[in-house]
Amino acid sequence: MWSGADAFHFVWKRMSGDVSFSAGISILGEGGDPHRKAVLMIRQSLDPDSAYADVAVHGNGLTSLQVRAEKGDATHEIESNESAPRSVSIVKRGDIFRILVDGHVAGGSMRASITGTYYVGIGVCAHNKEELQKATFSNVEIGTPQLSAPKLYSTIETITVASTDRRVVYVTSGVATTPTWTADGKSIEFAEHGSRERIPIEGGMPFPSAEYIVSDPPGYPTVSPDGTQLAFVSSEFGDVVLRVLSLADNKVRVLARLPESRGMITPPSWSPDNRQLVFVSYQYIQ
Repeated sequence: MWSGADAFHFVWKRMSGDVSFSAGISILGEGGDPHRKAVLMIRQSLDPDSAYADVAVHGNGLTSLQVRAEKGDATHEIESNESAPRSVSIVKRGDIFRILVDGHVAGGSMRASITGTYYVGIGVCAHNKEELQKATFSNVEIGTPQLSAPKLYSTIETITVASTDRRVVYVTSGVATTPTWTADGKSIEFAEHGSRERIPIEGGMPFPSAEYIVSDPPGYPTVSPDGTQLAFVSSEFGDVVLRVLSLADNKVRVLARLPESRGMITPPSWSPDNRQLVFVSYQYIQ
């Protein structure tokens, strides 16, 4: 269940419109590939290369939002900073998908072209065709997302430039701004609630880093430490798009599309080893 085609066991029903889908997931037994997984999936068709979005719990505890945005595309993911959750949910509103982990917002969202009547179900994948894996799904609930007053969330994420894999470092209700790497590459600093905070790259609880903050800079391009790449963000059809320009050949590549960011843009920051960027996205979630 990755790249351009999938092969897994899937139990499904047909649905249309918006949906909220939740369950507790436990993968049974020891051993097996660490990327064996059990998922709550929303899928356009039963074709191996269908567009889909799921919340996947892996054998090693990794939990992520996985999306193939269009039929035949590669799969991309946003890894949660929380592992081995008790329960997970995936929510579809139009073509935007997000996940919840243990009942709270888990971070960024992604778009997928899933329209009309589609498939909703539970799936298990051993990751290796010679193996058999089992999982239990408890308290399975499928319904319509409940509307509430929109609430602003800020998500600080890292993205690996080569693979475009994303990982959530921190999620907060309210406004966090100007994330930057520390010189040793082990932590992220950002501004929140009038102070400068620091958090380990693996996630956790932030702690004060200084007694003051600098003013937030406007959106502008940032050059990699080795001077070979330039990262920048821009608005496009209501989304914020993160791109990188190779200064060697002037080729531009899209790294991530951030739905519903409401035009709020903070510059990305390069890691000291030139391999990753850290950025913050903003969403009003109901």
